[in-house]
Order: sequence, then structure tokens, then C-alpha cells
Amino acid sequence: MQLSSDWFNAPLYTTSFKGEEMHAELPALLSRKRFGHIHSLFDNGINIAMGEELIFIGTTKNGRLPFGIHMEMEYLQRLRQSVRLHDIVVASMPDLLLFRHPSYPLALDLSQAKRYQYKLRTEQYNSYLDLYHTDQMVEICRRWGISNGLDATWGAVLAASPAQADSPNDLSIGVQFPLETLFDAIRIGEERSIEQHLRYYLGRGQGLTPSGDDILLGILAVQALTAAFHPSLLEQMDRILSTEQITTDVSKAYLKHALHGRFSDKVVAVLNAMMQKDVSHFQAAVVRLLQTGHSSGIDTAYGIANAVMALRRYKHVKTSCDCIGR
Repeated sequence: MQLSSDWFNAPLYTTSFKGEEMHAELPALLSRKRFGHIHSLFDNGINIAMGEELIFIGTTKNGRLPFGIHMEMEYLQRLRQSVRLHDIVVASMPDLLLFRHPSYPLALDLSQAKRYQYKLRTEQYNSYLDLYHTDQMVEICRRWGISNGLDATWGAVLAASPAQADSPNDLSIGVQFPLETLFDAIRIGEERSIEQHLRYYLGRGQGLTPSGDDILLGILAVQALTAAFHPSLLEQMDRILSTEQITTDVSKAYLKHALHGRFSDKVVAVLNAMMQKDVSHFQAAVVRLLQTGHSSGIDTAYGIANAVMALRRYKHVKTSCDCIGR
């Protein structure tokens, strides 16, 4: 990106904000990607596009994100009111963002921001028997009172096979059947079937993160923890996301981070708590996840629960060759 001389003749950055928290890997990104722009604006946040990658600046309402910079609502609102769509953003240093607005040139100082990084405790997983609370998770979600974004029923999660449904037109079949067959495909690495089923879910549903994407995010979280499914799952999804505009930019950002094992603190907390016997701690983690977005939390939980149920059916035990299908 070439900046005009007006940029360098702009007023000094007298308005400065301070970021309170940021993901530990963001400084490395800001060292590589110095120029960007305001991609999108929301009530509780701002998305900045730095090349093809997004950075979210906002509150922790939906968790601490793997591409997030977080600050209190009061300061976020002031920042939000001072920028416009497509305004230029420059990372003058890995811990300093400059916003070029004609009336309010300002800076976001990240030098004192607390670094965070939430990791799945993969070393604690050896078998599906290490995942204790799936039934409690399904029960909490069934009682939550907010439907899955694709109207899939929670009763279907517990079914051994979609063939048990009363009719091919059963509402649960619409989502559950391709999900069951997706697990069959990623169990043994049927690439054509995996691609077909990923395309069924990617971009399906409404909102900034469509429900189908959130379901896949939950599956990717279980894969990141267990390494249970065939590597083609990650390979096919990475190829589709890298070459096609199949879903929203925001959802793509979440999924690309998920392919590298990076998730929000809410998702990580649920899976880590699932390996602990303290049920109250697990229940609290699930409730925090369910409070994410309109249906994003429950859609992600749906993906997690279905993936864990699949491990039960396959009786997955981690070996020197992790993948079920090898």
C-alpha cells in the first residue's frame, strides 16, 4: 500500500487509546502486515483487515479471541465513534496502531496490553473415556431455550444413526444426516465426501458467523484436542477457505485460526473442563459458551457434542497413529 503525502502531513496523534489485552501472536502479525483498513464496525467491536487477515478490537463479550485486542466498552465506544469504514490503519510498530481519520487522527497503544493465549490440554487426552461430561452438555443445551441456528434437534445428537428417524423429512435429518456422514468420511479420509459435506455446512445460515461454520468450528476444536479424525478434514477445509469466498470474512478468520488449533477462551475452557471430573466447573464453562452471540455458542456446542459422540461410537483410543482411520 502506497500512502499519499497527506498521510505524513496529518495532525499529530493527540488522541490515544490503550488496549488492555491482546492475543500473544498478534505482535508477530503486526510486524509482517503493517498496512490495513477498517473492515467492519459493530456495536461491540471493530474489525481491521491487515491484508487477508482480520484483527478484532472490542470487548470480551464473545470471549477472548485468537485474533483479538480487547478493551472496556467505554473506551471502545469512543474509538468506534472516531473511525469510519475503510479508514487507513498503520502498524507503525508491533504494539502501536495508527488510525488515519481526517478529523480525529488517533492511536491505539498496545505496549501495556496483557498478552493471552489459551491452549487445549492435548497431553491429557488419551481416549474418549477422558471426556466425561458430554451427556451433561447435551442436557444443558436442550434446556437453554435458544434453538440451534440450523434448527437441528439435540435429540439427534444422541441417536446412534440418522436412520432411526421416523421419516426422511424429519427436521433433524436436514442437518444431522450430513453431519453423521461427514464423521464417517473423516473417520477414513474419503476426500470427495469430506469436501461435499464441508461445502454443505460452510456459509450455511445467517449472521457474521453462519451456523454451519460454528458447527464446524466445534468439530475442529475436538480434532485439535484429540487428533482423532483424518488429516484430510483440515486439508480440505484449508483448501476451500484459501481459494473461495464461500463464507463471511469474519467466519473465515475464526476457521483459519481453528485450523491451527487457536480458539477463543470460551471454546478452550469447555474442552479442557470436559477432561476434569468437576461437573460444576464444566457446566459453568458451557453456559459461558452458550452466551456467545445469538446462536454461535449453541452451534459451536452442537459441533463439539456431535464430534465427541462420534469418538464414543468409534471408541477412539489415541495411539502412535492418532487418526481413527489409520
